[in-house]
Amino acid sequence: MRILVTGGGTGGHVYPALTVWNYILRQHPDAEVLYVGSENGLEKDIVPRTGIPFATIPAAGLRRELSLRAAKTAWLTLSGYRLSKRLVRRFRPDVVLGTGGYVTLPVVYAAARLKVPVVVWEANARPGLTNQLCARKASTVAVCFPGGERFFPKGTRLVLTGNPRGSEVLEVPAASINDAKKTYGIRDGRKLIVGYMGSRGAETVNHVVQEVIPRFADKPDWQLLYVTGSAHYETFCAELQGLPHNVQVVPFLHDMPSILPSAAAVLTRAGGATLSEICALGLASVLVPSPYVTANHQEENARRLFERGACEMVLEKELTADKLWSTLEQVLETNHGETLRKNARTMATDHAVRDLYDLLMHAVEKAKTHQ
Repeated sequence: MRILVTGGGTGGHVYPALTVWNYILRQHPDAEVLYVGSENGLEKDIVPRTGIPFATIPAAGLRRELSLRAAKTAWLTLSGYRLSKRLVRRFRPDVVLGTGGYVTLPVVYAAARLKVPVVVWEANARPGLTNQLCARKASTVAVCFPGGERFFPKGTRLVLTGNPRGSEVLEVPAASINDAKKTYGIRDGRKLIVGYMGSRGAETVNHVVQEVIPRFADKPDWQLLYVTGSAHYETFCAELQGLPHNVQVVPFLHDMPSILPSAAAVLTRAGGATLSEICALGLASVLVPSPYVTANHQEENARRLFERGACEMVLEKELTADKLWSTLEQVLETNHGETLRKNARTMATDHAVRDLYDLLMHAVEKAKTHQ
C-alpha cells in the first residue's frame, strides 16, 4: 500500500498527518509513504527528522485580489501543480491524504486529475479556503467539529472524525510521562500549569505572563512550566527579575504529549490539535485564541468549547495580568476547574485516528471497484 500525505505551514497540519501515518504503519508494516510539503513551511524541518521520504513543491497562499502578488501566487500554485503531477505519477499512491495548508491545493488537484482518490481532513471549525477548494476533488472530507456543512460545496461527503492528535495523546506510555516529570522537575502535590502558545510562541501573551510570574511566589502549591517560543526565549528571560522556585521557562517542548497528562490546567491557543488533546485528556484550560490566523478560526474553535462549558476563553485584546491571574485562581482553586475537565472530556473523539484510517481504506476500495 502506498499513501501520499500532504499538508503544511504549521504543526497543526503536520503532526496529525504523521499520527495517521504511524497508525497506518501499524496496520500495514510494508506500507510506503511520501510526504509532500512546501519549501518554506515547518514540515520541511519536522518531517525529515522522522525518516519519512519527503519532497517539496512551490506553494503560496491564495489571494482574493488582482495584484502582482496574486499573479505570483497563481504562478507558484501552477508550478506546484505541475511538479505534483510528476511526483504522483512516479510514486503511484493508492490514496492521498491532505491535511490543509497552501501546499495541499496543488497536490490534491494533481492527484484528482490522475484519478487517485483523495481524503481531505479539516482541523478547524471554520475551514480555510484551501480545504474548501480541495473538497471539490475529495471523495470524503473529515472534520473535527460538527456543523461544518455550510462551509463546503453542496454535496460534499462530510464525516466527523475529530483530530488524530487526540487519539495519540491517550497512548503515551507511563514511563514517558514519568521521564518528563523528572526532566522538567514536575512535582506531585503541586498544581501544574502548562503554558504554550503554538510552535512560534506569542509575544503579546508572553508580556502578560512576565507580569504574572512574580505572583507564583505566593502560590507554593502551584507550578508553572511556560514555553516562550524559540524566537522569544532570550528576550523573555532577559526581561525577568529572576524566577520563583516553582516557575520554569523553556523555549520549546518536543515532548508535550508526555507533559500534558500531568497538567492541572493549560494556558494556550485554540488550534485544532491543541483542543483535541485538551478534550481527550479532560484538561481544564484557559484559551487565548490567536487573532492573527485566517478568518479568525481559532476564536471560532474556542467558542465551540466555551459554549459547552469546556474551557475558559480570554481574547488576546482583553488579556491582562489581573484577568489571567483571577481566571487561573478560579480554575485551580474552585470547583469550576472540575466542571471544565468533565465538559471537555465529553467533547473528546478518542478514535479519530482509527476513523480517519477507515475513511482512507474505504476510498482505496471504492477506487478499485471503479477501475
